[in-house]
Amino acid sequence: MRIAFAHHLSLSYGAGGEKWVINTAKALAKKHEVEVYALPFLLDGKPKLNPKEKLEGITYHEGFFHNIKADVTYVTYNPLSFLNFNISGPKIAGIHAEVYWQKPNLRYGKYPLVANIVNRFTSYMELRRFNAVHRLNSLYPINHACVFTIPNFVDSTVYKPIKKNSEFTVAYASRKVWQKGFDVFKQIQKRLDCRVKVSGEVAEVDMPSFLSDAHVVLAPSRVDTFGLSIVEALMCGTPVVTSPLASHFELGLPLKYADSPQDYLAEVNKLRKEPVGLLNDICRFSAMRYDKTLVMDKLEAMFCKVANA
Repeated sequence: MRIAFAHHLSLSYGAGGEKWVINTAKALAKKHEVEVYALPFLLDGKPKLNPKEKLEGITYHEGFFHNIKADVTYVTYNPLSFLNFNISGPKIAGIHAEVYWQKPNLRYGKYPLVANIVNRFTSYMELRRFNAVHRLNSLYPINHACVFTIPNFVDSTVYKPIKKNSEFTVAYASRKVWQKGFDVFKQIQKRLDCRVKVSGEVAEVDMPSFLSDAHVVLAPSRVDTFGLSIVEALMCGTPVVTSPLASHFELGLPLKYADSPQDYLAEVNKLRKEPVGLLNDICRFSAMRYDKTLVMDKLEAMFCKVANA
């Protein structure tokens, strides 16, 4: 089966959506013919990775306009995507952004703000162009006859427990932006009396050891469609204190919740008293429902069903 991915940003942006496309494409390429098409846009900053290097031989096209012919094409949903991607064959709209269900807010950034506003006027007709819609959770209503709800995934053979640091350590592993509550984390950091580390420029290959080394990960997100870094931390046997978003409750994981910097500090102090070994095992075991092997089987079945419909 020939599968194509059409993404609205350059994969070099290297955020959650780009990593999902890369990892999913690589997994499917073991059994299918896969190509990736992307637009040459970054939301902010400089490129964080080399797409062709990360895709390990999968053909990658980057430009403003693409003609795509495949048995099934997965389009990372963005309003007016048909202007850039001329697609022959069945199409799946993959919705990876919570912003489409939120009120317009400049803090999301200019590009997401424009997408939010345009989507309010075009979403009904936009989704009619697709044979199916894929969403990461069941929280948000989608007006389409064929909807697949399949979560994100983490490779448990990569993200696994490694020895903890001897000194109690608190970590932050999300992007340093308002949406991820980095300003809240900075307030908490000032009041912590232990070792603190921030992912910053940590390479993807080093993230499992970064997360495993910590005793607690803080994720004070204001916006999260899924919460990938949360699952990654738990997979490494590290408990997470996070914000009480509906998307976090939807994960069904043993998370600790906090509403304010004081609440985060209180939860951190409680975790300092917990038996580390048992807590690590519970975190790891609970996160295995999002293991790559289990989720990829569902994704592959979705591609096959849409291609053959």
